[in-house]
Amino acid sequence: MIEVTFTYDFHPNIDENAYRKVARRATAKMVSAVGFIELRANRNLIGSPHVKRTSVWETMTHWSAFNEDPEFQEISEEFRKYVTNMEVYIWGPSPYVPEPIRAE
Repeated sequence: MIEVTFTYDFHPNIDENAYRKVARRATAKMVSAVGFIELRANRNLIGSPHVKRTSVWETMTHWSAFNEDPEFQEISEEFRKYVTNMEVYIWGPSPYVPEPIRAE
C-alpha cells in the first residue's frame, strides 16, 4: 500500500466554486480508479500549505496508471489554475512499522 500526498496553497482571490468543481471531478475520477483505497483531505489550521490531500492506493502501479490517465492529466492542469506551491510526496510502508499502531 502507498500514500500519495499533495500539499498546496490557494491562489489569492480564488474562485472557490470553480476550484470546488475541479476538485470534485478529480475526486470522482480517483474513487473509480483501479487500486484506489481512500482519500483524506485536511486544511491547515495555522498557515501554509493550506491543504493536504492524501490518497491511498494498493500499489505504486495503480497510482502510476491513474496519474498517467489523459483525463486525469487534463483535470490536473485545470486544477493548477487555482493553487500554488504544490508539492507531491509518495510514501510506502516503513520496514520497521509496516502496520499502524493503535491504542488498545
